[in-house]
Amino acid sequence: MAVVEKPSTTSDEQRVRERVDQLVADHDPKDVKGFLGAQFDLGLAWVHFPEGRGGLGVNPKLQSLVSEATTTAGAPIPYWRNPIGYGMGAPTVVTHGSEAQQERYLRPLFTGEEIWCQLFSEPGSGSDLAGLATRAVRDGRGRAGGWVVTGQ
Repeated sequence: MAVVEKPSTTSDEQRVRERVDQLVADHDPKDVKGFLGAQFDLGLAWVHFPEGRGGLGVNPKLQSLVSEATTTAGAPIPYWRNPIGYGMGAPTVVTHGSEAQQERYLRPLFTGEEIWCQLFSEPGSGSDLAGLATRAVRDGRGRAGGWVVTGQ
């Protein structure tokens, strides 16, 4: 399911504004899990994601309407709660993940029920990904389903 940037229209903008108004009117931002869950369900997590996956399939520039209104209401900022999941994990899952993976991961990632991280480190290279010596090579044998892992 690819994310496609399309120009925003007045109807898209109106739709986003109506949903943001509904979110802020009906949900208490102090109830973080409930507020963020409602934001996801209303398609206001990542407005450019497909419907049913936290979005509305509209131009990503309309996300600023959501951010402005939710911040003004005192809502938590999802990016700061889960920056790796929100900024890297979710776009990868929505673009390359199966339907089941999208269903499983996107909502809990947005609400903060699950926090994603990225950890890479080896002696001598620290967290420099280009300097990692570990490699995985498919060879059709081995206990790891045909992969041989070498390095640290």
